[in-house]
Parts: sequence; structure tokens; C-alpha cells
Amino acid sequence: MTRRTSKSARALLRGPIVLSAPLHPIFVHFTIALTAASFALDLVGRVLGQSANGPSTGPAALWALGAAVIVTVGTLVTGVLSRMRAPVGNGPAHSYLRVHMALGPLFFGLLLVAFTWRCGLYNSVSVVPWSYLVLVAAVCAIMTVQGYLGGELVYRFGTAVEGRYRALPIEHPGPRPCRPLVSMVAVEPDRA
Repeated sequence: MTRRTSKSARALLRGPIVLSAPLHPIFVHFTIALTAASFALDLVGRVLGQSANGPSTGPAALWALGAAVIVTVGTLVTGVLSRMRAPVGNGPAHSYLRVHMALGPLFFGLLLVAFTWRCGLYNSVSVVPWSYLVLVAAVCAIMTVQGYLGGELVYRFGTAVEGRYRALPIEHPGPRPCRPLVSMVAVEPDRA
């Protein structure tokens, strides 16, 4: 692929609207929260002996997992777009990024399997099986490793952060004096 072709492909993927803030970190939080919530709800339902389509946790777990599937599509797309903008050369950051990106399709594939399985369980009257919970626990474990690597890319290596935003204004350029919360001076009572 030539340099000119890769630039036009990037422009096409970026779309007509260019946002100054990266969207990937926004989508990621929803994917994590919805997947973890679905797992927690099904686990509570299993422990309480509720059916897979029970009165409270079953439908909530199914809806949370379905929403996680939808949001994860946005997470993957914005992650690829963020990768295309990130100036990551060879080295430790590139290794982290490679593993982080390799886990994305694996996570999404297992999430789809879990969602399909969960949809089938909804029509049953039995409790959610432990084997399903083990699968979703594995999905959450992969998500945790991927989240750790993503956090390292941002907070350790400064990927997609350095030089992109204005610095916050500083009121006092030097160190601020420390003021105690409580005065240690003894106050004498009024003597009348």
C-alpha cells in the first residue's frame, strides 16, 4: 500500500466528522460495565436459584449483554481508528498495543458466543448453568487483561495523550504554601 493510498484510506475511515477527543476510551467504559454487570446479574440469579428468564436478574443480564455486544462494535471501530492515529514505533509500547489489539476480536467473538447462548437460555425455565458462567467469567478475564494493556498504553506510554491537548492553567507557578486545616494556636476564653 502506498503512502498516498494509506492516507486516503485513513481519511475514509475517519469519516466526514473529525472529533478532537478520542472516542475509544468512552466506548470502552460502557463495554466493560455492561459485560461485568451481565456476569454479576447472572451469577446472583444462579446463587439465588432464579430461572434464566426470572423476574429480575435474568432479563437484566440478557439486556446488559445485548447492549455490550452493540457497544463493543463501536469500541472495536474506534480502537482501530485510534491505532491508526497513534504514533507507536517499535518497542515495549508496540508490543503492548499488538497484544491489546489481538485480544479485541477474541473478546468480541466470545462475547457473541455468550450472547447467543444467553438468548437460548432465556426461553428455558432452568437456572443459568455454571458452564455458561465460566464462559462469561473467561470473557471478563480477557476483558480485564485487555483493559490493563490499554491502561498501560495510555498511562505508562502516553499513547494518544502527549501533545494533543492544552495544559491546564496553573494559578501559582511555584509551590503553594501549606495551610493547616485546624489552627494550632490556643485560644483563651473571655474573662469577664
